[in-house]
Amino acid sequence: MHLYLQIAEILTEIFSSYDGDKESIKRLYSLALVCKIFHEPARDALWRFQRSFVTLVKMFPEDLWDEVEDPVMARPRAAVNITAASHSETSPLSRSRTVVTFKRPLLPSDWARFQLYAKLMEHLSFGQSPYDWSVSGRRELSPSVFRAIQNSLDLCHFDRPLLQNLTTFTFKQYFGGISLRDACVFLGLRLKTLDFAISRPLDGLRTFAKALKAGCPAIEHLFVSNYQPSDRVNRVVSDLVCSLSSLRAVRIFVYSFPMSLHNRVSLMVLPFLAMRHLDITIASTASAVEYLQVTSSSSDLEYLSITVDRIPPTPAQLRAALTVMQQSGFCVTLTTFVLGDRVTSAGDFIPLHALDAQTLSPLLQCRNLQDINIHISYGHAGIDNSFLKEMASAWPCLRSLGLYSCYAHPWHAKADLRGLICLAQNCHSLESVSLQFDVSLPPTATYPDKAIRCEWLTQLEVSRSHISDPLAVATFLADVFPNLTLYHEYYTPGTGDFEDELSEDEQSPEYIEMAKRWKDVVQILNARKQELSQSLTNRNVRMQSLI
Repeated sequence: MHLYLQIAEILTEIFSSYDGDKESIKRLYSLALVCKIFHEPARDALWRFQRSFVTLVKMFPEDLWDEVEDPVMARPRAAVNITAASHSETSPLSRSRTVVTFKRPLLPSDWARFQLYAKLMEHLSFGQSPYDWSVSGRRELSPSVFRAIQNSLDLCHFDRPLLQNLTTFTFKQYFGGISLRDACVFLGLRLKTLDFAISRPLDGLRTFAKALKAGCPAIEHLFVSNYQPSDRVNRVVSDLVCSLSSLRAVRIFVYSFPMSLHNRVSLMVLPFLAMRHLDITIASTASAVEYLQVTSSSSDLEYLSITVDRIPPTPAQLRAALTVMQQSGFCVTLTTFVLGDRVTSAGDFIPLHALDAQTLSPLLQCRNLQDINIHISYGHAGIDNSFLKEMASAWPCLRSLGLYSCYAHPWHAKADLRGLICLAQNCHSLESVSLQFDVSLPPTATYPDKAIRCEWLTQLEVSRSHISDPLAVATFLADVFPNLTLYHEYYTPGTGDFEDELSEDEQSPEYIEMAKRWKDVVQILNARKQELSQSLTNRNVRMQSLI
C-alpha cells in the first residue's frame, strides 16, 4: 500500500468526495472492510449519508433499548376506505412493524457512543406516508424514545442540538405519534435546508416554528407542505416565512386553501434579501400578489414558480401579479419564470380568457429571462408574429420558451413560422420552443435563402398544431434548423394498444388527417437532416430576415 494511503487526513479527503448515491454507499462500505487504516475514515463518510435516526438511537447501550413487534394501527381514516372483507391476514393493516423503545431512563453515561456518531450526521429524514402500505420490515421509533431524550436533555446530560452538524432535515411523519414538537431537538445553527409537512394532528406546530426562528438563523432552503390549511396554520406559516431573512429558496404547497401573509408586509424591512428560488402553490392569484410584494426586495431572486391550485386568474389579476414583478428588485436578476394552474379543462371547451401582449407586457420588462414556462387555462389566439417579435427583442438571453394550451385549434396562437424565425434571429441561445401555432409558410412569403441557418434551436414542440403542407414545412425546418428535433401530440391510429380508449375528437377525420401529416413531417425532416448532414455547410453565414 502506498504511504500516502496510510495518512488519515488524505483518506478522509478521498472518502469525503463520495456522494450519497446508492453506488457510493456500496463502495464506502466495501472500503470500510478492506483494512484497519480504511475502516474509520470510510465509516465516518458513511455516517455523513446516514439519514435514519433509528440507526443512531441503536448506538445507545444495548441494555437501554429494545425492539418489539407492533401492529400497524395508526392509519388516518381518510387515507383509505377499508371494508370488512379486506381485513384479512394478508391485508396491509394486519402487517407488523418493528418499533424501537426504551426500557429505562437515559443516564449521562449512555451518551458517549451516541455522541461519537451524532456529530458525523449531516442529513436526517423522517418520512412515513399514510398511503404507503410497504411497512413490512421497517424499523420505527416509539414516541416514548423522544420523551426520554427530551427529559435527558432537560437534565443537561447532553448538549443541544442533538445533531450539531446537521445541515439537511426532512420531517414528513404523518402518523405514529411523533410530532413537530419532537422534531425541535434537531434544530441547530448549521441547519440550512428544511422540508417539513403539516398534517393532523397539529401538535407542536407553534413550538416548532418558534424554535426554528430562534435556533436556525442560517436556514436558506425552506420547503413546506401544508395539508391541513386553516387561518391559524396559515398565520403560523406566513409568520415563519417572513421571519427567516437568510432564505434563498422557498417552496410552499398549500392544499386548496388561500394562503395569506396576514399584513406582515408593513412590519418588515427589506425581507428575503438572499432569496434566489421561490416556488409557491396557492389557491388564488391574490395570494401570489401578496407573496410577490413581500419578496419584492429580493434583489438576487433568479427562479420564480407560481402555481394556482383552484381558481384561474383573470387577465387583470395576472397583469397585477406581473406588474409587481416588473416593479420588484428582482426584475433584472430573474432568469426562470414558471406560471401554471391546476384547472381541468377539455380541448373542446371555449377558453374564458386569452393570453395576449397587453396581459404579458409587464413580463417583457424582465430583460434577463432565460427560461419561461406558462401553462394556464387561457387561449392563445392573441399570440401572433408581432408579439413573438416583441418577446424576442425583450428577452435576448432566452434559452427555452414554453407556452402551453389545452384548447382546440381556433384558440391556438396565430403566429406562423415567421414568428419562429424572429425568435431564433434575436435569441442566439434559444434551444427549445413549445407552442401550438399555425405551422405553415404564408403564401406571400418567399422561400428563405439557403444561407439562413440556425443551429442552436434543437427542440420544437408543436403539441396539436395544424399544418397544411408537410413537405414545404419539413424542408424549411431542415434547411433553417438542421439540428432540430420535432415533437407533436397526435396519436397515429394503428401504432399502439390504446385505440379503444381514443376520444371522439381523436377519431374525427380532421384529427386523423393531422396525425398523418405530422407523421409525414417527421419522416421527411429526418430524411432531410440526414441528407443535409452529409453536405458541406457554411457555419459562418449570418441569419437574414425572412420578411
